[in-house]
Amino acid sequence: MNRYKIRYIWGPQGRLSATAQEIVEADSLDSALAVKSPWPVERSFHGDCAWAKNPGTSLYYIEAWEAVVC
Repeated sequence: MNRYKIRYIWGPQGRLSATAQEIVEADSLDSALAVKSPWPVERSFHGDCAWAKNPGTSLYYIEAWEAVVC
């Protein structure tokens, strides 16, 4: 299993807040984020990070779980 750093981010663009990171073991970024959220997952171009963003938020206010490969 791979290890991922996960944190919750929220707030208006430019002033985001974040929780402390925690380590999650999972088979993929999608699986790691599914532990925390049912929201749709968007991955980076390189596939080393992703987020599960609340579909009810906008470009100006973000609420999401973010994961990165350790």
